[in-house]
Amino acid sequence: MGRPAAFHGGGHYYNQTRAEWGDDEYLVACAHREEGWFTKEGAELLCAFAQDMKRLPGARDLIAPTTVPLLRNVLPIIPKPPYLANPDGTLNRLIDLEKARAELCDHNIARGNVISADGKDISALVFLEVSEDVVRLDKERRALMAKPDDAAAQRRLKEISPAYQVAKEKLAVRRTAMVDGAREMAKKWESKTGVVRLSGLPVINVGLLEHVRSDIMNFGILALGVFTLALLVIYRRLRWLFLPLVACLLPVAFMLAVMAYFRYSMTIVTSNMPVLLFVLMLPYAVYFIERYLERRRLAPDEPMAETCARATAEIWRPCLYSALATMVGTAAHIGSGIHPVRTFGIMMTAGTGLGLATIMLLIPAATAQLKPLEPRSADPRVGPAGPLRFLTALVLRAPLAVVVFSLAVFGVSIYYTRHIQVETKFIDYFWSKSEVYQGLDYIDKHLGGTTPIEVILHNGKAGYFRSDEGLKALEAVENSFRDDPAFGSSRSMKSLVDEVRKAMKKQKPEKVAGLVSAMAPELVTELCNADATQARVLVRLKETSPLLNRGKLITTVKSRLAGMKDKELKGSEARVTGVCLLYSNILNGLILTMKETFLIAVVAIWFMLWFLFRSPVMATIVLLPQVLPVFLVLGVMGFTGIALDMVTVVIASVAMGVGIDAAIQYAFRFRNELAACGGDFAEAVRRSHATIGRAILIATVITFTGFIMLMLSHFVPTFYFGMFTGLAILMGLFASLTTLPALFVLLKYPKLKTRVAAPAAGQ
Repeated sequence: MGRPAAFHGGGHYYNQTRAEWGDDEYLVACAHREEGWFTKEGAELLCAFAQDMKRLPGARDLIAPTTVPLLRNVLPIIPKPPYLANPDGTLNRLIDLEKARAELCDHNIARGNVISADGKDISALVFLEVSEDVVRLDKERRALMAKPDDAAAQRRLKEISPAYQVAKEKLAVRRTAMVDGAREMAKKWESKTGVVRLSGLPVINVGLLEHVRSDIMNFGILALGVFTLALLVIYRRLRWLFLPLVACLLPVAFMLAVMAYFRYSMTIVTSNMPVLLFVLMLPYAVYFIERYLERRRLAPDEPMAETCARATAEIWRPCLYSALATMVGTAAHIGSGIHPVRTFGIMMTAGTGLGLATIMLLIPAATAQLKPLEPRSADPRVGPAGPLRFLTALVLRAPLAVVVFSLAVFGVSIYYTRHIQVETKFIDYFWSKSEVYQGLDYIDKHLGGTTPIEVILHNGKAGYFRSDEGLKALEAVENSFRDDPAFGSSRSMKSLVDEVRKAMKKQKPEKVAGLVSAMAPELVTELCNADATQARVLVRLKETSPLLNRGKLITTVKSRLAGMKDKELKGSEARVTGVCLLYSNILNGLILTMKETFLIAVVAIWFMLWFLFRSPVMATIVLLPQVLPVFLVLGVMGFTGIALDMVTVVIASVAMGVGIDAAIQYAFRFRNELAACGGDFAEAVRRSHATIGRAILIATVITFTGFIMLMLSHFVPTFYFGMFTGLAILMGLFASLTTLPALFVLLKYPKLKTRVAAPAAGQ
């Protein structure tokens, strides 16, 4: 299975460049003051705000209006230009505040990055202190990751992984401390300035982790409560409450322990694993309970041990194949190049196998030791009751209408599936009231944009990007971003040189480029390397722009760079990279991932059904209705414009794995009931709906409830995952109890054989 583009050249190149340029691990604190910041009182507040941010736990460095050299405020004293703040963070009284405001608000580097054009909004970029271990190991790790085909490099990568993981965990603690400190500081400053917003990678990372922890805790407690109530209402026996819950919780607990042992991180993708695994296991417990009660009703004098053994044996085969189908759907993600998706596939596949074994061994063994109870469900020979009676009548009276309706839904769904998108804005992952959303939205509207994109230029000549020719190449690249409203502020060595030339108008660009390296080395370092053979153009994208489409924008930029290579760039190599490109490549890889995993799941499930029923025709009939829920969900996403993301990309294979369970159970039981009824299709439908149909309905309601609870999440992708998977489950129920039996009735299939897999209970 191929990996997405982000894990080929784009990802490897990004890893290589980080060794030179470092990561964007900084927190952004934005503040607004309606009166402006350049009165005496405002400037003192600005200096105090920047100083408070500099004191945050884990802070290494600070970029703010107070750290920008003011070359036009007074005659520059080279190499030490004046700043708005003194070294101790207090206001520099020698600064002319009105001149400082004019310079900063028109500053090529500061405007849009640390101050707005009107001077009312400022931001402080607080860089997280990264330990030497992380820097050293991260640099080596990135270099090794850029050599995926080198066996020695991959062995070394495995060797350093434990130490790297420990270092990253310590860094995560430091990051959380910084964000917590910034939140406390924001509360303090809101009373002084009004609006304070936080953003940046640390805030987003911590926010995502908090969402993950909250979802796991909330859904775990809520799921346990809802399932407890459901089992009590349906079965009204404590044994049918505690045994299923314990049997379904054990594999979840074990897989969480495995994740902890191997230090697998809990991400926005894997956070759904505990609830998902728990929900997927419950139907198997329901199938056993229903089959056990059926046997007790038809053979009340049968010894308990024999009842439990026979009930398990009668459901074992269809449960095994439905579990294998689910495992195929989740195992298809193991080959994904997206690490969280791959981890999700591994954990769900192993957990499903372990869960089935636990349920098939624990519940029957424990039940056999308990006192027999009189069953309360009706005799299946009486016929189905409640909603199952309506579905039975629908199938028997209008089987053709059921099939035509299903085909119509299928056709419309396929049509809208073609319109499905993968271009999601990161800001859309969060509800509008969340801290992350408000921070990103504020920066977009009042400063220069959020998501960074960068173009790195290479030239073999030492000093090239301090020369006139090299500066012109940087200017050409930077100008290529200016005509699109989705792009925000930009900066480069050229824009820095132009800013300095405002104070040194008679100096040539080449000379200024040399001077600025001595005057403001901290500004030059992020734009040009030491020997000036590499340089960067840094641009911010506006996440809130309605015109934002990362894929199209990056394609356009690459096309422009290719067109500039001979004329403006003079043969210099220019490549697009950065977090924006990686995210765009991951999104584009989602479609490929979904198609591959779904195709693998469908083909593998079809072969398993063929082996189970010993008939390719039967395998096709059982499989076709279960493809319908998947395309319905994807069609709805295409129709509504809801895009695929790293969470919803697993919906197709999960929905396929969940839906096929009911289809296998029904088809297996229908074939046996058909033989028991002597080939009477109508009677086989009635008896199948009354027996396995009841179990499917109970299991589906429980499963549906589990997924719908995910809609309470504060994380938008999880909300959609729960909603669309719940929709797929309901459609799967409809397909299993209407479309599938309608096809059996219309096609008069399966054909009777003298030998069947297992006799119907009581026959």
